[in-house]
Amino acid sequence: MKTLKILLLPLVLVCSVYLYAASVSQEAFLASLSLEEQEFLASHPSFTFLSDPAWAPLEYQDAQGKAVGLSKDYLDAVSDLTGIQFIQAPVSSWQEGYEQLLGGKIDLTTSLTPTAERIPLLLFTKPYLTIPLSIIAGQQVGYIGSLIELGDRPVAVIRGYGAQQWIHSQYPSIPLVLVDTVEQGLLAVKTGDAYCMVENLLVANHYIQKLRLFDNLKVVGTTTYINELSIAVQKDYPLLVSILDKALAFIDAGQREQLYRKNLPNMYAHVISQRTLNLMYATIFVVLLVVIFWMYTLVREIKKREVAEGEKKGSEARFRTLFESAPMPQVLLGFDGKVMMVNQQWRTYFRYEPGDIPNLESWYEKAYPDPEYRTHIRQEWEREVASVLQKKLNRIEPLECIITTKTGETYTMEISGTPLSNYILVTFFDITEHKQAMQQLEVLNQQAEQSRQIILSALEDQKLLQQSIMRSNATLDAAIKSMTDGVFILDMHAHFILINQAFLAYYRFDDDALCPKDLHGFSALFETFEENGRKRAMHDWAGFRALAGETGTDQYIVHKLGTALRWFGSYSYAPILDEDGNQLGAVVVCRDITQVKEAENKLLYQRNHDYLTGLYSRAYFEAELLNQNDIVPLTMGMVDVNGLKVVNDSFGHEMGDSILKKTAQLLSQQAEEHTIIARYGGDEFVFLMLGQTMQAAQVYMQRVDAAASQVAIQSFHLSLSFGYATRYSLDENMQQVMKQAEDMMNRNKIYENASAKNKSIALVINSLFAKSNRESQHSRRVSELSGYLASCMKLPQWEVNRIKVAGLMHDIGKIGVEEGILNKPGALDEEEWKHMRRHPEIGYRILSASSEFSDLGRCVLEHHERWDGNGYPRGLKGEQISLQARIINIADSYDAMTNERSYKKPMSKAEALGQIKQNAGLQFDPAMADLFVSAYEGFSGGNSR
Repeated sequence: MKTLKILLLPLVLVCSVYLYAASVSQEAFLASLSLEEQEFLASHPSFTFLSDPAWAPLEYQDAQGKAVGLSKDYLDAVSDLTGIQFIQAPVSSWQEGYEQLLGGKIDLTTSLTPTAERIPLLLFTKPYLTIPLSIIAGQQVGYIGSLIELGDRPVAVIRGYGAQQWIHSQYPSIPLVLVDTVEQGLLAVKTGDAYCMVENLLVANHYIQKLRLFDNLKVVGTTTYINELSIAVQKDYPLLVSILDKALAFIDAGQREQLYRKNLPNMYAHVISQRTLNLMYATIFVVLLVVIFWMYTLVREIKKREVAEGEKKGSEARFRTLFESAPMPQVLLGFDGKVMMVNQQWRTYFRYEPGDIPNLESWYEKAYPDPEYRTHIRQEWEREVASVLQKKLNRIEPLECIITTKTGETYTMEISGTPLSNYILVTFFDITEHKQAMQQLEVLNQQAEQSRQIILSALEDQKLLQQSIMRSNATLDAAIKSMTDGVFILDMHAHFILINQAFLAYYRFDDDALCPKDLHGFSALFETFEENGRKRAMHDWAGFRALAGETGTDQYIVHKLGTALRWFGSYSYAPILDEDGNQLGAVVVCRDITQVKEAENKLLYQRNHDYLTGLYSRAYFEAELLNQNDIVPLTMGMVDVNGLKVVNDSFGHEMGDSILKKTAQLLSQQAEEHTIIARYGGDEFVFLMLGQTMQAAQVYMQRVDAAASQVAIQSFHLSLSFGYATRYSLDENMQQVMKQAEDMMNRNKIYENASAKNKSIALVINSLFAKSNRESQHSRRVSELSGYLASCMKLPQWEVNRIKVAGLMHDIGKIGVEEGILNKPGALDEEEWKHMRRHPEIGYRILSASSEFSDLGRCVLEHHERWDGNGYPRGLKGEQISLQARIINIADSYDAMTNERSYKKPMSKAEALGQIKQNAGLQFDPAMADLFVSAYEGFSGGNSR
């Protein structure tokens, strides 16, 4: 009993201290309230609250329907400070609960973003958590820089969430697929019912992992929207909002960090962001610290063995300490399947206590709830173990699997093991966050494997305690020298105590005799530089910083003097301390990351530049607008290529691309230094002039316009429209300045675009006639014949002239048909006819782009339609076909019949007129066909045949 009291005494003291600290914190908070607020608390002891049942890890419900998550933990912290009892309102969905909240049946909700629609209805505290909204789509979808790029693609959003209100208000053309939960939205994207989903980044990542959609979906971009999570309260309780704001402010950074760690274990991105890279480097650093710690422990152990080899019990205790503090989950498993020991990381990850998993059978049942998957993993593991034992190998190869924890979370793990004398050491390595980073993960896994090998060497050393110290030293030396990263250990005078082969390779030494004996000697062989080219002093090298007592990671460029060898190095360094904290030396691990940096720079360039023109991208330009938000004056301009659509439709996108490249070249050549130029859209460019006014932009545009007037690309004369505006005050919004520049450009386009497009039409018709002399002669004859028939119909002279122009241009769409098909000597095959039948639609698009010829577009589109409805491209019938098209149809057919083709002989005039009469009411307007046959003799330009 006395022993029990002694053991319970520390626990009682800890609890007392905690309760005292809590009471002191609550007293301090209550003292900060006004008298009116204190009276309000006294008269309002409880409130009902709404919690979203399906918005994990921020808000959700456990198996008993109890509200849990980060926002609930914040509410509990507020309850501890204020004494308010918060009662959960029973709801089946967030949408149902939100209706009750607006109806006054619920007092408050734990996490809601203030929007224009909600602010008149509710009161809001200051945000206690902000998280961006991202765009989630299929693995095949590339980067999406803005919601405007989605066009009319359907987007999944949660019904009633802020995203629905924002997108509907700012992008009304985007169709919304309304769902009730994040899970429904992600599944809609997976099945193709929605192109993408806009949702809170943290919540979306959680449910992607929960639904195991990480091979189907990914984050493809971010939006400008932010979830600013606040507590929303009924309008009747303004004092409650004030109290809640003060309580939230009273929660210190340490307590907030504990709440995050408790609720946000799966907070990661699906791309290699800077944050992910920093996490990878930090992980490597932790692994290296484990290596350093074990090396230091091993040296101490060797010294102890020299004094007395009988300290086996102490060694086992140290092993247990090392095993317990290992940075990754580990299990000691008996050959009979019994779980002998688990470490702290195993308990932290999987939420089990040692007694919860007594044997391997129990582990299979709980960690792999899916029977089919469980059978597969079990067979794979047992096959590996049997093979290793049979072949007497010392390593079980890593097995990748998905493990479900006690609380229902899932991790992707690599499980490996090593058979020892009476048990198997099983190591779990978490690859959940890093699995998307293919190349970087391989490096990280190698480091983890090296760390595991060192720990295993230590365990083996413990098991072989009675063996010679020399063999232990050899094991340590082999472990260090087998590492793929360069490693060197220094004494306090910077002399090398130990280096491995990778270190010699890293510094490009062909022989260890060429390596200096101490770090000072490297100053005559090497110099280092920052990434920006600034030379770095020797005392800033990683080795000297570690000798100065610093611990950290660093990167810089190394140049070997007298050679062209340069590389980018990554360093992790730390001092080596004894038990009393006295520094004995330093250890440094180095790696050549030149290829990684080159890949990073290449990706950065591709993200910031337009692939076609080489100018900056729209995403980079918009980011620069934010970065330069404090500069005045600042001038912004927009440039548009006139007539580009006509060129693309007529000559193809290759010529259009050439025009865009030439425009980009002109803009760059005529720009002053520090002018930022970007491609903003299909045929639009933008520029930014820092510290410049509109006068500078006007001079710049005059130079560009003068240069553009001298440019001709395959007879196309480059024509540009400009607009620019200047911000003179920081109070002016950048979007308004851009709108002013765009309005000016659009005004200029009104004057310039029509002329440019009409010139493009003339270029197209001339190019067609240049491609085929036969088409040229045919079009001119159809023009004359169509005008004659229109005159016979007593149409006004202006209409006759219009029909003659239409006849001349009726085949303009053949510019989009290959020259080989146009001039083919024989009959066209089926595939060639498919291409040829597209020419009415191509001609319609070309003429519709010009204000001068747009009214001719319809008759060109319909000139191959038939009176009986069997024509193309739309199958129109009778008088649905325009009068002009019916006239051109007869003239076109007559000329085709009476002129020679390489695959047929021409008909006589009488035969051709007979065909027109025979097909009256079928292909041709019957009244118009009769008039043509009877009046043809008067046509002075008629065919002599």
